[in-house]
Amino acid sequence: MITFGLENSNQENSKTRAEFDIGYQKGKIVAGVVVIYNPSHSVIENINSYITQIERLYIVDNSDNPNEFLFEFINSNSKCDYIFNDGNLGVAAALNIGAKKAIDSGYSYLLTMDQDSKAPADLVEYLLKIAKDDDQIGIVSPLHSNKFDTHIKSREHITEEMIVMTSGNLLSLNAYKQIGAFRDDFFIDYVDIEYCIRMNYKNFKVLMANEIILEHDEGNLSRRKFLSKTFYLSNNVPSRLYYKTRNLFYLRDMYRKNYPQQLKTEYDAYLRNVVKIFLFEKQKLLKFRMILLGFWDYLLGRKGRKF
Repeated sequence: MITFGLENSNQENSKTRAEFDIGYQKGKIVAGVVVIYNPSHSVIENINSYITQIERLYIVDNSDNPNEFLFEFINSNSKCDYIFNDGNLGVAAALNIGAKKAIDSGYSYLLTMDQDSKAPADLVEYLLKIAKDDDQIGIVSPLHSNKFDTHIKSREHITEEMIVMTSGNLLSLNAYKQIGAFRDDFFIDYVDIEYCIRMNYKNFKVLMANEIILEHDEGNLSRRKFLSKTFYLSNNVPSRLYYKTRNLFYLRDMYRKNYPQQLKTEYDAYLRNVVKIFLFEKQKLLKFRMILLGFWDYLLGRKGRKF
């Protein structure tokens, strides 16, 4: 693991906009973590959309090799700490690295970001105003928008949810310390869903702020029309189908008794995705092999990284 970062020589004059607007006079409030894996250069633009809203950013790099194109940006920005993991440890382990560093440094909240997400200018300020009102709020999430605008906006400004996606979340580190770390044995896929369900199980609230929109470029999302209906395809690489299958069945074992309807919803969504793979996506044979392998490893009790 390689880490480097510069101390902020102007720290006394670098309070975030949220800090002033909410009335905090001093103290560390919000750090951020962004998990990257072989990112494009657009990651710098995405980081710039929220780095001024937080006090420290941990860039946790799961790539096979250091992303040297980031070094000039990191060295010129005193808020950045770069952590290179010398290989892919998975999204859960990377989030846990960021959370631990933020806790050790005395922060109260952690903004969790994907490399492909761009934040509105008032994201942290808006979410923090909600989060600070109740000690039992574990996560406040923005509404996610993708290139096809498939998100469904509630009429209510704030809704209590069972699950939200990780990117753009403001995570209470007090809640994190009580409910535990993200499951690194899941490696990737269903990490966020498992964490939100566990947070609900531990009586922490997961809220969605429906008035604030995060731009989230969801991988290879595409759209197809068939028999007058529109279908949205994830187009995941085959290895992701392995993790989705394996981890979903573990998730069902863990929470189906307490949350039967939520797990039915997740399972039904998974089956619909499998059907869409069969109808529309490329590499069908390889993807179905990964699905079968994921189920087989679930039966054998295997976890962690496979590929």
